[in-house]
Amino acid sequence: MSTVVLGLIFYNLRQNPEWRNFDWGRLWQSLTHARPKLLLLALGAVYFTYLVRAYRWKFFMAPMKKASIWVLFVGQVLGFSAIYLVGRPGEFVRPAYIAKKESVPITSMVAVWLLERIFDSICLVLLFSLALFFIPTGQMSTAGAHVLTVMHRAGDVMLALTMVVVGSLVTYRLKTRAITAWLLRRAQILPQRMQHRAERLLESFAEGLQVVQSLPDFLGSAALSVVLWCTNGTIFWLALQSLGGGLAQLSWMAAALVMFCASLGLLVQFPGIGGGYQVGIVLALTEVFAVEADVATGASILLWLLMCVPVMVMGLAMLVHEGLSIKRLEAITEEEEEMEHEAAAKDS
Repeated sequence: MSTVVLGLIFYNLRQNPEWRNFDWGRLWQSLTHARPKLLLLALGAVYFTYLVRAYRWKFFMAPMKKASIWVLFVGQVLGFSAIYLVGRPGEFVRPAYIAKKESVPITSMVAVWLLERIFDSICLVLLFSLALFFIPTGQMSTAGAHVLTVMHRAGDVMLALTMVVVGSLVTYRLKTRAITAWLLRRAQILPQRMQHRAERLLESFAEGLQVVQSLPDFLGSAALSVVLWCTNGTIFWLALQSLGGGLAQLSWMAAALVMFCASLGLLVQFPGIGGGYQVGIVLALTEVFAVEADVATGASILLWLLMCVPVMVMGLAMLVHEGLSIKRLEAITEEEEEMEHEAAAKDS
C-alpha cells in the first residue's frame, strides 16, 4: 500500500509542468555550492540531538534505575543507525540494547520507547501549530493555503489521538493494579503460562511509565523534548540557509513546517532510502512555498544526507568499538525477548 501511495505522489508530481522542466544541472549546482560553515553547524546540531535523546531516556528511566549516559547515548546512535540501515525493524534495537546493558526488562524499555514517541508527537504537532500561526503569509504560495488546510486537519487528528493515548497511559499508570486485575480476569481463558507472561508484561510496562508520576522527571523529559525538536528545526533551517537563493529567505518557522511534513512522510519508509521523508520535504517546499522542483529536490537530498549519514558513520564506528554487527544487534533483540519468556515460565 505504501508503495502505491508513493507511486501516486511521484506520478502526480511528474504531471506538474514544473517537474517536466526539471533541471538536473541546477540540482547539482545547488548541492555543490552549499555554504560549508552552515552545514558544519547543522552537523554539530545533528550529533547534539542524540545526546539530548540520551539525557531524555535518563529521565525516563530515573524511577527504575540510574542509567549510564554513555550506554544511553550509544543506544540512541546504534538504534537510529539500525533504522536507516534495515528500516523499521531497527526500531527495537534501542530498547533491546539498553535493556541488555542496564539489566532491566525489555518490556520496560519498550514502554519508555512508546513514551518517547508520545512526547515527540506532541512536540511536533505543537510546533506545526505554531508554524501555521507565525509563518508570514508572503512566504506561502496561493495553492499552499489549501495544502495547509488539509495538513492542519491531519495535525488535529494526530493531536487528538496523541491526547487519547496520553490519557490512557496516565490512567493505566495511576490505576495499574485495578486495570491489570481486570485485564487478567479477561485473559483467564488463556493457558496458565500465557497468563503469567501477560501479567509480567503489564507490570513491566507500568514500571516503564513511572516517569508520569514523578513531576521532576516529567518536567525534565518535557523540557528536553522541546530542546530536541527546536534543534531539529534549526538543522532544517541551517540546511535551507546553506543552499541560498529563495530557500535562504524562508524563516525558522517555515523550516519547522518543512520538518513536520518530512516527519509525516516517514509513514512511507524504505530501508536505506527513506522514501517518504524526502517526498514530504519536496511537497512542502514546492506546494506550500512555491520553490522550484529541482531546488526542492536538492534540499531534500541534502537534509536526508545530514540526518542519516552522520549517525550511520558514528553508528558503524560504535559497532566496531562494541564488537557488534547489525545481525548481532538483531540477535540482542531476540535474546532479550527469550529472557522475558524464560522469566515468565519460571514464575508459572
